Amino acid sequence: MRRQYVAIVATALALLASCAGPGSRPAAPAGSSAAPAPAAGASGGAGAGGAPAQAAAPTVGAPRPLKMAYGFVSTTDIPMWVAQDEGIFTKYGLDVDTTLLQTSAQIAPAMAAGEIDVALTAGAGVVDIDLAGGNQVLIEAEQNMMRFFLDAQPAIKSVEDLRGKRVAITRLGSGVHLATVKVLEGAGLDPGRDTAIIQAGTVNNELSALTSQQVEAAMLSAPTNILAERQGFPLLVDMKDYHIPYSQGALAVTRSTLDERYDLVRDFVKAMLEARGMAVRDPALAKRLLGQYTKTDDQEVLDRSYQLWLEDLDELPYPSTDAVQTVLDQRAPDVPAARTANAADFVDNRIIHELEQSGFLRTALNVPGQ
Repeated sequence: MRRQYVAIVATALALLASCAGPGSRPAAPAGSSAAPAPAAGASGGAGAGGAPAQAAAPTVGAPRPLKMAYGFVSTTDIPMWVAQDEGIFTKYGLDVDTTLLQTSAQIAPAMAAGEIDVALTAGAGVVDIDLAGGNQVLIEAEQNMMRFFLDAQPAIKSVEDLRGKRVAITRLGSGVHLATVKVLEGAGLDPGRDTAIIQAGTVNNELSALTSQQVEAAMLSAPTNILAERQGFPLLVDMKDYHIPYSQGALAVTRSTLDERYDLVRDFVKAMLEARGMAVRDPALAKRLLGQYTKTDDQEVLDRSYQLWLEDLDELPYPSTDAVQTVLDQRAPDVPAARTANAADFVDNRIIHELEQSGFLRTALNVPGQ
Protein backbone atom coordinates (compact mmCIF):
# COMPACT_ATOMS: atom_id res chain seq x y z
CA MET A 1 0.00 0.00 0.00
CA ARG A 2 2.86 2.38 0.72
CA ARG A 3 4.18 1.98 -2.84
CA GLN A 4 0.69 2.56 -4.26
CA TYR A 5 0.24 5.92 -2.54
CA VAL A 6 3.76 7.04 -3.41
CA ALA A 7 3.00 6.18 -7.05
CA ILE A 8 -0.21 8.22 -6.96
CA VAL A 9 1.53 11.33 -5.67
CA ALA A 10 4.53 10.85 -7.95
CA THR A 11 2.19 10.76 -10.94
CA ALA A 12 0.48 13.94 -9.76
CA LEU A 13 3.84 15.67 -9.39
CA ALA A 14 4.87 14.68 -12.90
CA LEU A 15 1.62 15.95 -14.36
CA LEU A 16 1.91 19.23 -12.51
CA ALA A 17 5.46 19.73 -13.68
CA SER A 18 4.49 19.10 -17.29
CA CYS A 19 1.36 21.27 -17.43
CA ALA A 20 1.76 24.08 -14.91
CA GLY A 21 2.34 27.45 -16.50
CA PRO A 22 4.40 30.32 -15.10
CA GLY A 23 1.29 31.70 -13.44
CA SER A 24 0.72 28.60 -11.30
CA ARG A 25 0.84 29.11 -7.55
CA PRO A 26 0.14 27.11 -4.39
CA ALA A 27 -3.31 27.05 -2.88
CA ALA A 28 -4.25 29.97 -0.68
CA PRO A 29 -6.01 29.37 2.63
CA ALA A 30 -9.79 29.10 2.57
CA GLY A 31 -11.39 32.50 2.86
CA SER A 32 -8.43 34.20 1.18
CA SER A 33 -8.97 37.83 0.31
CA ALA A 34 -7.54 37.19 -3.17
CA ALA A 35 -11.02 36.71 -4.63
CA PRO A 36 -13.23 39.63 -5.59
CA ALA A 37 -16.09 40.32 -3.23
CA PRO A 38 -18.93 38.04 -4.35
CA ALA A 39 -22.21 39.59 -5.35
CA ALA A 40 -25.28 38.71 -3.35
CA GLY A 41 -27.26 35.78 -4.79
CA ALA A 42 -30.93 35.91 -5.65
CA SER A 43 -33.50 34.81 -3.15
CA GLY A 44 -37.14 33.91 -3.40
CA GLY A 45 -40.16 32.85 -1.44
CA ALA A 46 -42.14 29.63 -1.37
CA GLY A 47 -44.39 28.85 -4.28
CA ALA A 48 -47.91 27.48 -4.23
CA GLY A 49 -48.46 24.17 -2.50
CA GLY A 50 -45.29 24.51 -0.42
CA ALA A 51 -42.94 23.99 -3.38
CA PRO A 52 -40.27 26.68 -3.36
CA ALA A 53 -40.23 29.12 -6.26
CA GLN A 54 -37.02 29.03 -8.27
CA ALA A 55 -34.69 31.98 -7.94
CA ALA A 56 -34.43 34.28 -10.93
CA ALA A 57 -31.33 33.78 -13.05
CA PRO A 58 -28.93 36.65 -13.63
CA THR A 59 -29.28 38.65 -16.83
CA VAL A 60 -26.78 37.22 -19.30
CA GLY A 61 -25.71 37.61 -22.90
CA ALA A 62 -24.17 34.79 -24.92
CA PRO A 63 -23.87 31.48 -23.04
CA ARG A 64 -20.57 31.19 -21.22
CA PRO A 65 -18.67 27.96 -22.01
CA LEU A 66 -17.68 25.75 -19.11
CA LYS A 67 -15.94 22.38 -19.30
CA MET A 68 -17.07 19.92 -16.64
CA ALA A 69 -15.73 16.45 -15.83
CA TYR A 70 -17.34 13.79 -13.68
CA GLY A 71 -15.85 10.55 -12.45
CA PHE A 72 -18.74 8.12 -12.11
CA VAL A 73 -22.10 7.12 -13.55
CA SER A 74 -24.23 6.87 -10.46
CA THR A 75 -26.91 8.60 -8.42
CA THR A 76 -24.37 11.31 -7.59
CA ASP A 77 -24.85 12.60 -11.14
CA ILE A 78 -28.60 13.22 -10.75
CA PRO A 79 -28.34 17.04 -10.33
CA MET A 80 -26.06 17.29 -13.38
CA TRP A 81 -28.48 15.26 -15.52
CA VAL A 82 -31.45 17.32 -14.33
CA ALA A 83 -29.63 20.60 -15.02
CA GLN A 84 -28.90 19.42 -18.57
CA ASP A 85 -32.33 17.94 -19.26
CA GLU A 86 -34.38 20.80 -17.83
CA GLY A 87 -32.33 23.67 -19.27
CA ILE A 88 -31.13 24.91 -15.89
CA PHE A 89 -27.56 25.42 -17.07
CA THR A 90 -28.93 27.52 -19.93
CA LYS A 91 -31.08 29.50 -17.50
CA TYR A 92 -27.91 30.60 -15.72
CA GLY A 93 -26.19 31.56 -18.96
CA LEU A 94 -23.96 28.49 -19.12
CA ASP A 95 -22.96 26.26 -22.00
CA VAL A 96 -21.72 23.22 -20.07
CA ASP A 97 -19.71 20.55 -21.88
CA THR A 98 -19.56 17.40 -19.75
CA THR A 99 -16.92 14.67 -19.98
CA LEU A 100 -16.83 11.34 -18.15
CA LEU A 101 -13.40 10.47 -16.75
CA GLN A 102 -12.49 7.49 -14.62
CA THR A 103 -12.36 8.51 -10.94
CA SER A 104 -10.97 11.49 -9.07
CA ALA A 105 -7.42 10.19 -9.59
CA GLN A 106 -7.78 11.10 -13.28
CA ILE A 107 -9.93 14.21 -12.91
CA ALA A 108 -7.55 16.19 -10.69
CA PRO A 109 -4.58 16.03 -13.11
CA ALA A 110 -6.89 16.92 -16.03
CA MET A 111 -8.05 20.00 -14.15
CA ALA A 112 -4.46 20.90 -13.26
CA ALA A 113 -3.68 20.77 -16.98
CA GLY A 114 -6.50 23.22 -17.75
CA GLU A 115 -8.47 20.64 -19.72
CA ILE A 116 -11.55 21.14 -17.52
CA ASP A 117 -12.91 24.05 -15.48
CA VAL A 118 -14.94 22.29 -12.79
CA ALA A 119 -15.35 18.72 -11.64
CA LEU A 120 -17.96 16.57 -9.95
CA THR A 121 -15.59 14.30 -8.13
CA ALA A 122 -14.48 12.66 -4.91
CA GLY A 123 -12.30 14.50 -2.44
CA ALA A 124 -9.32 12.14 -2.64
CA GLY A 125 -8.13 13.38 -6.03
CA VAL A 126 -8.14 17.01 -4.88
CA VAL A 127 -6.19 16.14 -1.75
CA ASP A 128 -3.59 14.15 -3.69
CA ILE A 129 -2.98 16.81 -6.32
CA ASP A 130 -2.68 19.56 -3.69
CA LEU A 131 -0.26 17.52 -1.62
CA ALA A 132 1.83 17.32 -4.78
CA GLY A 133 1.81 21.11 -5.20
CA GLY A 134 -1.54 21.76 -6.89
CA ASN A 135 -4.06 24.49 -6.13
CA GLN A 136 -7.46 22.78 -6.25
CA VAL A 137 -10.25 23.25 -3.75
CA LEU A 138 -13.60 21.68 -2.86
CA ILE A 139 -16.42 24.24 -3.06
CA GLU A 140 -19.63 22.20 -2.58
CA ALA A 141 -20.53 18.70 -1.43
CA GLU A 142 -23.81 16.83 -1.70
CA GLN A 143 -22.77 14.15 0.76
CA ASN A 144 -19.94 14.01 3.24
CA MET A 145 -20.22 10.43 4.45
CA MET A 146 -18.73 7.50 2.57
CA ARG A 147 -21.36 5.28 0.94
CA PHE A 148 -20.12 2.38 -1.17
CA PHE A 149 -21.22 -1.24 -1.17
CA LEU A 150 -19.06 -4.37 -1.07
CA ASP A 151 -20.81 -7.19 -2.92
CA ALA A 152 -19.32 -10.65 -3.12
CA GLN A 153 -19.62 -14.15 -4.49
CA PRO A 154 -22.18 -16.20 -2.52
CA ALA A 155 -19.44 -18.32 -0.93
CA ILE A 156 -17.93 -15.23 0.75
CA LYS A 157 -19.73 -14.79 4.07
CA SER A 158 -17.51 -12.18 5.77
CA VAL A 159 -14.73 -9.74 4.97
CA GLU A 160 -12.29 -12.11 6.65
CA ASP A 161 -13.13 -14.68 3.96
CA LEU A 162 -11.39 -12.41 1.43
CA ARG A 163 -7.95 -13.48 2.65
CA GLY A 164 -6.15 -14.83 -0.40
CA LYS A 165 -8.94 -13.57 -2.65
CA ARG A 166 -9.40 -10.69 -5.13
CA VAL A 167 -11.41 -7.48 -4.77
CA ALA A 168 -12.24 -5.23 -7.72
CA ILE A 169 -12.01 -1.45 -7.45
CA THR A 170 -12.12 1.30 -10.07
CA ARG A 171 -8.60 2.76 -9.79
CA LEU A 172 -5.92 3.29 -7.18
CA GLY A 173 -6.41 6.59 -5.38
CA SER A 174 -10.17 6.64 -5.92
CA GLY A 175 -12.82 6.76 -3.20
CA VAL A 176 -13.69 3.16 -4.03
CA HIS A 177 -10.07 2.25 -3.36
CA LEU A 178 -10.05 4.09 -0.04
CA ALA A 179 -13.27 2.34 1.02
CA THR A 180 -11.80 -1.04 0.17
CA VAL A 181 -8.66 -0.31 2.17
CA LYS A 182 -10.73 0.73 5.20
CA VAL A 183 -12.85 -2.43 5.09
CA LEU A 184 -9.94 -4.82 4.64
CA GLU A 185 -7.79 -3.18 7.30
CA GLY A 186 -10.77 -3.21 9.67
CA ALA A 187 -10.90 -6.98 9.24
CA GLY A 188 -7.18 -7.35 9.92
CA LEU A 189 -6.22 -7.85 6.28
CA ASP A 190 -3.32 -6.13 4.53
CA PRO A 191 -4.62 -4.76 1.19
CA GLY A 192 -2.38 -5.86 -1.64
CA ARG A 193 -0.73 -8.55 0.45
CA ASP A 194 -3.48 -10.59 2.11
CA THR A 195 -6.06 -9.60 -0.50
CA ALA A 196 -5.34 -8.68 -4.13
CA ILE A 197 -6.65 -5.30 -5.31
CA ILE A 198 -7.73 -5.46 -8.96
CA GLN A 199 -8.16 -2.22 -10.93
CA ALA A 200 -11.16 -2.57 -13.23
CA GLY A 201 -11.33 1.04 -14.46
CA THR A 202 -15.06 1.62 -14.06
CA VAL A 203 -17.83 0.44 -11.76
CA ASN A 204 -19.46 -1.39 -14.68
CA ASN A 205 -16.20 -3.22 -15.29
CA GLU A 206 -16.11 -4.16 -11.61
CA LEU A 207 -19.52 -5.78 -11.95
CA SER A 208 -18.38 -7.62 -15.07
CA ALA A 209 -15.36 -8.94 -13.19
CA LEU A 210 -17.63 -10.13 -10.40
CA THR A 211 -20.13 -11.85 -12.71
CA SER A 212 -17.35 -13.54 -14.69
CA GLN A 213 -15.75 -14.76 -11.42
CA GLN A 214 -12.49 -12.92 -12.09
CA VAL A 215 -12.81 -11.51 -8.56
CA GLU A 216 -14.47 -12.66 -5.36
CA ALA A 217 -15.81 -9.22 -4.39
CA ALA A 218 -16.22 -5.69 -5.73
CA MET A 219 -16.66 -2.30 -4.05
CA LEU A 220 -19.56 -0.71 -5.92
CA SER A 221 -21.65 2.47 -5.97
CA ALA A 222 -25.40 2.80 -6.46
CA PRO A 223 -27.15 1.63 -8.58
CA THR A 224 -24.54 -0.93 -9.66
CA ASN A 225 -24.63 -2.57 -6.23
CA ILE A 226 -28.35 -3.23 -6.63
CA LEU A 227 -27.76 -4.81 -10.04
CA ALA A 228 -25.13 -7.02 -8.41
CA GLU A 229 -27.59 -8.16 -5.75
CA ARG A 230 -30.17 -8.92 -8.41
CA GLN A 231 -27.63 -11.14 -10.17
CA GLY A 232 -26.96 -13.18 -7.05
CA PHE A 233 -24.04 -11.37 -5.42
CA PRO A 234 -25.13 -10.48 -1.87
CA LEU A 235 -24.21 -7.32 -0.01
CA LEU A 236 -21.30 -7.90 2.34
CA VAL A 237 -20.65 -4.35 3.57
CA ASP A 238 -22.56 -1.05 3.47
CA MET A 239 -19.95 1.65 4.06
CA LYS A 240 -22.55 3.81 5.79
CA ASP A 241 -22.15 1.53 8.82
CA TYR A 242 -18.51 2.62 9.10
CA HIS A 243 -19.44 6.33 9.54
CA ILE A 244 -16.38 7.53 7.61
CA PRO A 245 -16.40 11.24 6.67
CA TYR A 246 -15.69 11.48 2.95
CA SER A 247 -16.52 13.84 0.10
CA GLN A 248 -17.96 11.33 -2.32
CA GLY A 249 -19.81 13.72 -4.60
CA ALA A 250 -18.25 17.17 -4.47
CA LEU A 251 -17.62 20.08 -6.83
CA ALA A 252 -14.00 21.12 -7.24
CA VAL A 253 -12.15 23.86 -9.11
CA THR A 254 -8.66 25.28 -9.10
CA ARG A 255 -8.32 28.17 -6.70
CA SER A 256 -7.19 30.38 -9.56
CA THR A 257 -10.39 29.59 -11.48
CA LEU A 258 -12.47 30.39 -8.40
CA ASP A 259 -10.67 33.69 -7.85
CA GLU A 260 -10.61 34.82 -11.49
CA ARG A 261 -14.03 33.53 -12.61
CA TYR A 262 -15.97 33.65 -9.38
CA ASP A 263 -19.31 34.67 -10.92
CA LEU A 264 -19.15 31.87 -13.48
CA VAL A 265 -18.38 29.24 -10.86
CA ARG A 266 -21.06 30.58 -8.52
CA ASP A 267 -23.69 30.45 -11.27
CA PHE A 268 -22.69 26.88 -12.05
CA VAL A 269 -23.09 25.92 -8.39
CA LYS A 270 -26.49 27.62 -8.30
CA ALA A 271 -27.62 25.65 -11.35
CA MET A 272 -26.51 22.37 -9.78
CA LEU A 273 -28.25 23.14 -6.50
CA GLU A 274 -31.45 24.22 -8.21
CA ALA A 275 -31.35 20.95 -10.17
CA ARG A 276 -30.86 19.00 -6.94
CA GLY A 277 -33.94 20.64 -5.44
CA MET A 278 -35.95 19.83 -8.56
CA ALA A 279 -34.84 16.19 -8.40
CA VAL A 280 -35.91 15.93 -4.76
CA ARG A 281 -39.35 17.38 -5.53
CA ASP A 282 -39.82 15.42 -8.76
CA PRO A 283 -38.85 11.76 -8.17
CA ALA A 284 -40.25 10.69 -11.54
CA LEU A 285 -37.89 13.06 -13.37
CA ALA A 286 -34.87 11.95 -11.34
CA LYS A 287 -35.63 8.26 -11.86
CA ARG A 288 -36.23 8.71 -15.58
CA LEU A 289 -32.81 10.30 -16.02
CA LEU A 290 -31.14 7.78 -13.73
CA GLY A 291 -32.57 4.97 -15.84
CA GLN A 292 -31.59 6.70 -19.07
CA TYR A 293 -27.95 7.18 -18.14
CA THR A 294 -27.45 3.91 -16.28
CA LYS A 295 -29.31 2.03 -19.04
CA THR A 296 -31.88 0.30 -16.88
CA ASP A 297 -35.67 0.36 -16.80
CA ASP A 298 -35.89 -1.88 -13.74
CA GLN A 299 -38.27 0.08 -11.51
CA GLU A 300 -37.13 -1.59 -8.30
CA VAL A 301 -33.52 -0.70 -9.04
CA LEU A 302 -34.49 2.89 -9.80
CA ASP A 303 -36.68 3.22 -6.69
CA ARG A 304 -34.01 1.83 -4.37
CA SER A 305 -31.23 3.87 -5.95
CA TYR A 306 -33.19 7.10 -5.69
CA GLN A 307 -34.01 6.39 -2.05
CA LEU A 308 -30.33 5.79 -1.26
CA TRP A 309 -29.48 9.11 -2.90
CA LEU A 310 -32.07 10.94 -0.79
CA GLU A 311 -30.79 9.31 2.40
CA ASP A 312 -27.24 10.48 1.79
CA LEU A 313 -27.90 14.12 0.90
CA ASP A 314 -26.64 16.66 3.41
CA GLU A 315 -29.16 19.38 4.25
CA LEU A 316 -26.60 22.11 3.59
CA PRO A 317 -24.01 21.36 0.90
CA TYR A 318 -20.87 22.59 2.64
CA PRO A 319 -17.67 20.64 1.90
CA SER A 320 -16.41 18.92 5.04
CA THR A 321 -12.97 19.35 6.55
CA ASP A 322 -13.53 16.06 8.41
CA ALA A 323 -13.95 14.38 5.03
CA VAL A 324 -10.66 15.89 3.86
CA GLN A 325 -8.97 14.75 7.06
CA THR A 326 -9.98 11.15 6.29
CA VAL A 327 -7.91 11.27 3.12
CA LEU A 328 -5.00 13.07 4.80
CA ASP A 329 -4.88 10.41 7.52
CA GLN A 330 -4.87 7.69 4.90
CA ARG A 331 -2.01 9.33 2.99
CA ALA A 332 0.05 10.35 6.04
CA PRO A 333 2.15 7.16 6.38
CA ASP A 334 3.48 7.59 2.85
CA VAL A 335 3.22 11.32 2.06
CA PRO A 336 5.07 13.63 4.49
CA ALA A 337 3.04 16.69 3.40
CA ALA A 338 -0.17 14.99 4.54
CA ARG A 339 1.08 14.81 8.14
CA THR A 340 1.20 18.59 8.55
CA ALA A 341 -1.49 19.67 6.09
CA ASN A 342 -4.46 21.68 7.36
CA ALA A 343 -7.74 20.20 6.12
CA ALA A 344 -9.29 23.68 5.93
CA ASP A 345 -6.86 24.62 3.15
CA PHE A 346 -8.53 22.12 0.81
CA VAL A 347 -12.02 23.64 0.99
CA ASP A 348 -13.49 27.03 0.19
CA ASN A 349 -16.97 27.76 1.57
CA ARG A 350 -17.42 31.23 0.09
CA ILE A 351 -20.02 30.31 -2.52
CA ILE A 352 -22.15 28.12 -0.28
CA HIS A 353 -21.95 30.68 2.52
CA GLU A 354 -23.06 33.41 0.13
CA LEU A 355 -25.96 31.32 -1.16
CA GLU A 356 -27.07 30.46 2.36
CA GLN A 357 -26.91 34.09 3.50
CA SER A 358 -28.82 35.31 0.44
CA GLY A 359 -31.65 32.82 0.95
CA PHE A 360 -30.91 30.95 -2.28
CA LEU A 361 -30.42 27.62 -0.49
CA ARG A 362 -33.82 27.87 1.18
CA THR A 363 -35.37 28.62 -2.22
CA ALA A 364 -33.56 25.96 -4.23
CA LEU A 365 -33.38 23.16 -1.66
CA ASN A 366 -36.38 23.99 0.52
CA VAL A 367 -34.09 24.22 3.54
CA PRO A 368 -35.82 25.66 6.63
CA GLY A 369 -34.76 29.21 7.49
CA GLN A 370 -32.32 29.74 10.30
